[in-house]
Amino acid sequence: MNSETLTDAFSWIMQILEEEKTDYQMVGGMAAFLHGGSRPIHDIDMYIPAEKAERVYQRVREFISKPLKRYTEEGWDIEYFQLIYSDQKIEIGLSPGGKFLSGKTNEWVNQDIDFKNFDQIKFADIVTHVMPKPVLISYKRLLDREVDRQDVADLAD
Repeated sequence: MNSETLTDAFSWIMQILEEEKTDYQMVGGMAAFLHGGSRPIHDIDMYIPAEKAERVYQRVREFISKPLKRYTEEGWDIEYFQLIYSDQKIEIGLSPGGKFLSGKTNEWVNQDIDFKNFDQIKFADIVTHVMPKPVLISYKRLLDREVDRQDVADLAD
């Protein structure tokens, strides 16, 4: 992770979300990092409401590396798009409707984001909406991949 690249991409996408008045929530490794996790960030993971997707997608279309559609891959069943800005990967999932395969139970788990319930954490001089720490820990425990176990160990009190 290049911190300058991460900061540039983060600031850029946050400006677009603000201009479009789009709710969002940082999730995954990015949320763990913002809550104090130790793992390097490889991508910026976030969700936005499905009804806002088309407007945001049009704003970022020149940076799209994976088009907006439903993907079922690597334990995920989710509608999302991926972009690369300033050499930084950003993945934007749509909610409701996403699911992930629990490494604990081997069952599909719905992941609908409550955009009104978030922690506020400042990063790159921007106060951002982050998946609440208890929700993130529960989610990461269910995923139960090696990276998730590391995040839980970093974040659990």
